[in-house]
Amino acid sequence: MPDRVHIIGVGSPFGDDRLGWVAAESLQRSPVLNGLEPGRVVISILDRPGAMLLALWDEADHVILIDGVRSGAVPGTRHRFTASDVTGASIPATSHGFGIAAALELAQVLENLPDWLLLRGIEMDAGYTGFTLSAAVIAAMPVFVREIEEETLSLVGATHLFRSKTASESSFFAR
Repeated sequence: MPDRVHIIGVGSPFGDDRLGWVAAESLQRSPVLNGLEPGRVVISILDRPGAMLLALWDEADHVILIDGVRSGAVPGTRHRFTASDVTGASIPATSHGFGIAAALELAQVLENLPDWLLLRGIEMDAGYTGFTLSAAVIAAMPVFVREIEEETLSLVGATHLFRSKTASESSFFAR
């Protein structure tokens, strides 16, 4: 069977913490990803899954987790961490009590880490208290989604589908 990618948007319904959901929703609408063979790319949207993540990546060859990040960087900064960057290291925290870092540490102890895992995030605006995404996250989102889309195509061996401007980028706010 060809490689399978599971993209998991993590978050909650509040402010910048929604960014994992918004990015995953945009990827779900991607004509390029939707044009792939069924089952090659699975996209999930989860509300603070914690240890549930371990069960979700069981059948995937590649896992891309999307979540908000708080590292002290400028709001809107795009982050990319590998599993080795996250496990056993002090990485920027997510806004979840038992977050991605804790789930990865548990998976490592249980020898249940996926073969390939990537954590993608955008620096959240710590001073923002709105219910929608902050201006900094909104500005970063189109390029962020495009990067994940292109990385996904690369993982499934469909780099020939890269375009100068993907549908997810041009229609990000067309909802």
